[in-house]
Amino acid sequence: MWQKAIALLGLTLCTTLAANAKTTGGLMAQCQINGTPVTLQLQYEIIGGAGVVLGPGANPTITGVIGDGSSTTYWEGAFISANGQRLPLSGENRFIKFYDQNVYNRETVLEIFSTGNNSFYLKDVFGNYPGTTPCTITRQW
Repeated sequence: MWQKAIALLGLTLCTTLAANAKTTGGLMAQCQINGTPVTLQLQYEIIGGAGVVLGPGANPTITGVIGDGSSTTYWEGAFISANGQRLPLSGENRFIKFYDQNVYNRETVLEIFSTGNNSFYLKDVFGNYPGTTPCTITRQW
């Protein structure tokens, strides 16, 4: 069950969740950025999509809210270097982003691709950091 919830990290990892999957949680992963080990810590919340049901008339009132079967995963966390420096990040669905003062295009957006149940890689959407960054999940909650 957790593999399916974390798969949303993948954000290409899995396209659907089990009906009883967790809606909040987190993970820690060990990533290699240009050969340097970095810890990725992420928390997530999955919010189901919904629509409103309106009553009759020219100025209808909301009579109900129904789920539409969709969901959005929101991410918050940080890259943590070996010396404890934190680089905050956030994201939605299969993308996470962070603000890097050392790069001309300061906002860096990373897309997440699954490579297995406990592994994934990150690829910079805009090319600030060429190549891919492999990551292995070390802890999940």
